[in-house]
Amino acid sequence: MSKFFKDLGIYSIGVVGTRIITFMMVPLYTYFIEKADYGYYDICLTLCMMLIPVSTLQLREGAFRFLYSNESDSGRKDIVSFIYRTVCYNIVLILAIAMAIYMFFDVAYLWHSALLLVMMTVHDIVAQTTRGLHNNKVYVASSIVNVLFVGLLSVIFVAWIQLGIAGIFYANILARVVTIIFIEVRIHSVSRYFHLLRKTDGVSRDILRYTIPLIPISVCFYLTTCSDRLFVNNYLGFAAGGVYAVAVRFTSILQTLSLIFYQSWQETAISQYDSDDKNAFFSKVFNMYFYVLVALLIVYTFALKLNYGWLVEDNYAESLYYIYPMGVAAIFNALSSSYFELLYQCAKDTKRATNAIFLALAINLSLNFLLISRLGVWGVILTSLTTYLFLDIYRYFDTRRYFTLSISPSLVVPCLLIALCAVPFYLNSNLVVDILVVIAAIAILLGAMPRSYTQHIVQGISRKFKKR
Repeated sequence: MSKFFKDLGIYSIGVVGTRIITFMMVPLYTYFIEKADYGYYDICLTLCMMLIPVSTLQLREGAFRFLYSNESDSGRKDIVSFIYRTVCYNIVLILAIAMAIYMFFDVAYLWHSALLLVMMTVHDIVAQTTRGLHNNKVYVASSIVNVLFVGLLSVIFVAWIQLGIAGIFYANILARVVTIIFIEVRIHSVSRYFHLLRKTDGVSRDILRYTIPLIPISVCFYLTTCSDRLFVNNYLGFAAGGVYAVAVRFTSILQTLSLIFYQSWQETAISQYDSDDKNAFFSKVFNMYFYVLVALLIVYTFALKLNYGWLVEDNYAESLYYIYPMGVAAIFNALSSSYFELLYQCAKDTKRATNAIFLALAINLSLNFLLISRLGVWGVILTSLTTYLFLDIYRYFDTRRYFTLSISPSLVVPCLLIALCAVPFYLNSNLVVDILVVIAAIAILLGAMPRSYTQHIVQGISRKFKKR
């Protein structure tokens, strides 16, 4: 558990730091870019994210999983050489497809999107290689470098030169170029481990056997999580899509905090998976994780409500009303993707994870078709809540083949608080009442939390201060 808290602290620095800067970019974008334009950029970004599992062949996951448990220099050369060589082939294929589309169709910002996809692909592979080589501090530093340059270049291209959404593309593309160079200067993964003509037949089969099943899982996951934006833009227009995209940006802060947990938990879960007390250990982490997610949801959404007026331009103000239920959906999503899905990776049984995600995709698409025309954006939100809740329930029972999860009865308390706090969020406009609601909710959560969980948290924090 001590290693988990140590990794949690390291990743928190990088992820929280990067998201604060990303958070600060939202007022900039909403001020200088029209709703319809911002909605179109969000679609381009969504499509790039959905294509990442295909463009990388999920070798980013393979890079971490196989490098992390391989200490030999020869083994690392085999892994890195195969992965980097394959990514080079994929980049050529991406550019060839973009050229074919360019010759037959007139697609706005086609080359901007293609180059962004290329740089996202390379960046993800290099970043996960860094983690696999146990360079967590470099990984965290690279995340901060990336977002700092995104912020700096966004100010230059969007606010100063006023290039519109093209400026956002340029900022994200160039920032990743700088980040990749930064990582290479620090860890020298190319010069130390990459050999273009090295024979890697043995390791390539093992890696592909692990990563190929992750491709449909990730594609379906992105379709499940990102198809809502496609439906909103198609049925309600790019202006509504721009408003929804702002709500997504703010809600993604909660998803990012779950990413901190995932990156820390990934290493600990793999190392603890074969231990004798894994049932108790995994159960304790799950229950504690749920408590923390609920606390973050309540504090974050109410703090956002109090400051939304100056954070977002008036044309995007209605997005505030979507944030609370989208935050609840983000919790369900975090439990499924950051906790349950990792168990399949620990067992190296990634094929089995496809069943649930295919069913979830079918539910998601069906409900979006049925509800968005009747309920608008609220139909999309209801679909997300239903889809992620289904994933959690399915994977809770399916992962029993790997370990037995014991859910604490005290989790009823945070579930009730989620429902009850929605009332003052929507019906109250008094600042003092909102603050009192948050204080009361956190006090109730701490009071209901089992003592063993609070002891672990206190011990983890106290160790940090003792080291200082």
